[in-house]
Amino acid sequence: MRKIKPIQQRYGGGKKSRSLGLKKKLAIMGAGVLLLAAGFALVGLIVHKALGRSDFFQITTTSIQGCRQTTKNHILEMSGVDVHSNLLALDTRKVKARIEAHEWVESAEIERDWPNRLIIVVKERLPVAIVSLDNGLFYLDQNGVAFAQVLPPQDMDYPIITGMKREEWPRTIKDSRLGEALQFIKYAGQGSSILPKQNVSELHVDGDENVILYLVDRPFPIHLGSGNVGAKYSRLTKVLYKLYKSKEFNKTAYVKMDYGLNQVLVGFEEMV
Repeated sequence: MRKIKPIQQRYGGGKKSRSLGLKKKLAIMGAGVLLLAAGFALVGLIVHKALGRSDFFQITTTSIQGCRQTTKNHILEMSGVDVHSNLLALDTRKVKARIEAHEWVESAEIERDWPNRLIIVVKERLPVAIVSLDNGLFYLDQNGVAFAQVLPPQDMDYPIITGMKREEWPRTIKDSRLGEALQFIKYAGQGSSILPKQNVSELHVDGDENVILYLVDRPFPIHLGSGNVGAKYSRLTKVLYKLYKSKEFNKTAYVKMDYGLNQVLVGFEEMV
């Protein structure tokens, strides 16, 4: 008796066709999702534009804080915000940039207070000294930024820094003579009654290696040299205390803080 072999048939394209069908369905679904998202975005844009023209979000109050040298009216004018401005449509980045263009403004923060109030907080620059440049006197902040020209009758009761030129201005005040001059002023603002900030008249930046200090009560040169500002300030207060106490201050011709390592040289005028 003959054995009949079972016939086996393979269908090689089944899985492939199912995979192609699934991909097609996913592609259609993906396109649908994209069209739906685009539709929502378009509707959102139309709604946003409509609300951006709505009186409901029209700015009725603008609160401006932090003005001392600047004025609220000037800041409001620079902001470009008026009675026609809409809080929703307002570009706060542009408002911020306009206000920060003011020479006295270091930074500005813009905040929306819904539905129709705008808050502007201004941080002004604080002058710590006045710097003498070729084109006049300018206020100088603690970061070494010469930001506003000094014009009478403005306050000039600050230490003055001389010897600087615009073209030689350091890129960073760290490890620069200008930075050391500002650091000395900072120590004087925190320091002893022997050498307060009020007694610092001038700090002359002399080349790359020397800063020369002149006092208010007697302007003889005090050569600070460069580096170790804190230690030199502390040492100078002790030297001045001894000069005051011994009544030799009025005869002092110069002081050299950079005479040697931890050494100070004091010169006196010859008495006739």
